[in-house]
Amino acid sequence: MNAMPARPHARLSLVLVPACLALVAGCPDEPGPDPDPGPFNLVSADAWGRVTSPDEDAFADQRPADAVCEDVGWYVDPFAQSIEIQTELCDYLTLRQAILHEVGVGDEITVQGYHDDLTAAAPAQGYLGLALDGDIVWEFTVPIPAAAAVFEQTFTVDSSYPADTEIQLHVHNHGPNTWEVISVQVTPARSS
Repeated sequence: MNAMPARPHARLSLVLVPACLALVAGCPDEPGPDPDPGPFNLVSADAWGRVTSPDEDAFADQRPADAVCEDVGWYVDPFAQSIEIQTELCDYLTLRQAILHEVGVGDEITVQGYHDDLTAAAPAQGYLGLALDGDIVWEFTVPIPAAAAVFEQTFTVDSSYPADTEIQLHVHNHGPNTWEVISVQVTPARSS
């Protein structure tokens, strides 16, 4: 005696029941932990604009009377998507833009970049700084003379700043030197 062929509904059940069981068995009871957050770019290289008014410059008290800055002394490197400052043409520069992400208490900000050989007629210091909402939150100095070097500086933020808060990047030193800021990134603090 020949077996009867399976009915279409029975064939569908043979496929759907195991598939549904696999889906249910593969779902965890509780969601897993979120992956580590960030880092996120805090700024965009092509969004920097120059601060020319001392009243709007968080670093104005560091401005020497003989400061010179020609606009050709700073520009966006289109290949590296970084900001380059040539201090022979611009020995005092403050730039600004709105931050792309909020920053919270305990978040870490990392500044990456490099400088060429730093030279001057007399010993001096090269200076980089960041300000958020008018408050200087990071300062980095390099004695001059100094050999070319890559730098990566990380600091922890002790205040909160919403997205669109103004950030200022400042560079000054004496002598024909080149600084390049490659990135400014934020890594949110991990939740407990």
